[in-house]
Amino acid sequence: MTKILSLGNEFIEIDSFAKKISEKLKKDFEVVNIKDSFELMGVLNECSEEIIILDVVEGLEKVKVISIDELRNDSILSAHDFDAGYVLKLVGKDVKIIGVPMKGDVDEIKKKVIELIFKC
Repeated sequence: MTKILSLGNEFIEIDSFAKKISEKLKKDFEVVNIKDSFELMGVLNECSEEIIILDVVEGLEKVKVISIDELRNDSILSAHDFDAGYVLKLVGKDVKIIGVPMKGDVDEIKKKVIELIFKC
């Protein structure tokens, strides 16, 4: 079974949209809400099933599959800079990333996310 890891912070408007979509996906998929990069690293290291990551992508206008190579590659200066992109590159697991816009119609975007889940 595929496990969907939903990233973002539900308390920050611009970073919470993936969480809203993941709530709608819970009835059909195993969804785990990830609170921070350290939790993400733990789940990735322990998980043996296929993983799809759902996250908001700034500037994205439609749902799309993002490759790990497209993630930013800045230097780490503090634990705050230890983001999901670094974790994914560090752990080296084969994961699929579905990027969603920062806002939109939750039900419409959920449909597009499901389409991509089955294509991954």
